Amino acid sequence: MLSMYGVSCIRLHWKMPLLHQPRGLLWSCISSTSEMVIAQTLSSPDHVQEVSTRMLLHKYLAPMLMQDVLGCVLRRLAIHHSAQASPTVISCLLRILLHPRITDLQLSDLSYVGSVELETLDKVELTLMKLLPSMTQLTQLNLSTHLNKITLPSCSSGILEILGRSCPNLTLLNLNSNNRVSGEGLLHLYPTDNQPGCIKLEKLFIQDCSVDPEDVAMLIHFFPNLQIVGYKELGTSLQILKSQPKKFGRRRRRWQYCLKLTHVDNTSSRAQKCDGEIVDFVCETCPDIENLKVRVCDEDVEGLGNLAKLKHLELRFYTGVHHPIGRSTENYFKTHGCHLASLTIYCNRLHSNYVQIIAENCYNLTKLFLHANVSVVDRSLKNSCNKLQKLEVLSLRLGHDELIMSPTACDLVFFLLREAHYLQELYLLVRSHAVHHGFITKLLVINKLSHLKMLIADVARRTLSVPMLELTIETAFLLIDTCPHLQLLGNLICWNVTPEEVAELQSVTKMRNYNLTVIYTQSNKLNDKIRQ
Repeated sequence: MLSMYGVSCIRLHWKMPLLHQPRGLLWSCISSTSEMVIAQTLSSPDHVQEVSTRMLLHKYLAPMLMQDVLGCVLRRLAIHHSAQASPTVISCLLRILLHPRITDLQLSDLSYVGSVELETLDKVELTLMKLLPSMTQLTQLNLSTHLNKITLPSCSSGILEILGRSCPNLTLLNLNSNNRVSGEGLLHLYPTDNQPGCIKLEKLFIQDCSVDPEDVAMLIHFFPNLQIVGYKELGTSLQILKSQPKKFGRRRRRWQYCLKLTHVDNTSSRAQKCDGEIVDFVCETCPDIENLKVRVCDEDVEGLGNLAKLKHLELRFYTGVHHPIGRSTENYFKTHGCHLASLTIYCNRLHSNYVQIIAENCYNLTKLFLHANVSVVDRSLKNSCNKLQKLEVLSLRLGHDELIMSPTACDLVFFLLREAHYLQELYLLVRSHAVHHGFITKLLVINKLSHLKMLIADVARRTLSVPMLELTIETAFLLIDTCPHLQLLGNLICWNVTPEEVAELQSVTKMRNYNLTVIYTQSNKLNDKIRQ
């Protein structure tokens, strides 16, 4: 009888619908709550309804959930109700959802409402200025927006003044592309006799703001906990720190303290010059550097050996003119390459000798990006040592215009992926007659790519008027059948396939319910996604 009862229970369980997992149920509740808040606010944005909704939410939702509801509300408002996103509605939603105990405030999704009038910026900003003084536990604030557009959220000196006075626990502040932010406004973040300031700041993002390198240099000097400063001319600011020590109360001979910076990126600087002085300054004053992106000559690389914590490195051998990779770079890879987790190289000529040195000595790499105008085979890689067993992402981009062919690209791929059995992403951006169906077949023999999630085979700087890759629709089906975790495949616009074949492929993946996106687009902006 017990056995029959057990069988009955099992059968009954099989007939039940799938249950929500706890996390899925939580987000379902957040989504429903967000829809309720938006619907009530849009239907009657009056003071009585606002107070009632706020009291109800504050009574039953923890501050952490209020953060999630706020984020969901802003996304839904921007995507589905942008036409009704007036300053009155936005201000009402902020008054309802900004709990005093919120620690993470993300308002950047408001930018997707689109371009607005200056009056709208002022009204919403005034509301935020009234709410921020009570949010003393705030640790993260994101007010980033879009470049060259008048969009929400905005951040004037008034907002920064309140942050310096009321938010001493702030560790992350993102103001990217907010042109109301100025160097004078950032002075409000400094501690004074009348306010605590934001002395705990660790991450500050001020890309495309009205801020000068001198202002950033002052911030780096007087905010000792800063680890990441997102600023295009960061290298210039570091040079100011080095060249004007008296301005910061330091001797020119040598700095007597260390900065806590962990990330330095000077590759977006308008001045395309060698960053040798920046490398020297970083080696001298920033022992905690983990991520470094600079333009260098070969001799500048030698000093990087002093950075014991460096794990992520991008080297651009271009400073207005191309520089060759040489002995200093080779020696660095041989002696310190084992400490790197990711490596990006931009150069004019990529020699197979350098590739072999990287593969033999940088054996802890999980990401490798190689971008060059020309690849040169100066030694055979067939029997060379390869220790890249941990590699998860490989990007190989060769050629600077639509006429350059890269016949050696396939040999480089075969060699680099020989031991990379955990590869998840492969970006092959080359033009070569050797990239055909047989190449993929041979690659799958060398490496089954059983963990591959993304494969992009495209042509760098391509135009559709020249020959493309000789990959076919059979190649696509081969990859789908062989790589069980494949989620993204493209760009088939430059493969030897027809639109009808692409439509058939998409139909098959939909019918079989594959979690696979097939890319077939004429846009070449896809290549930007592989930049580290």
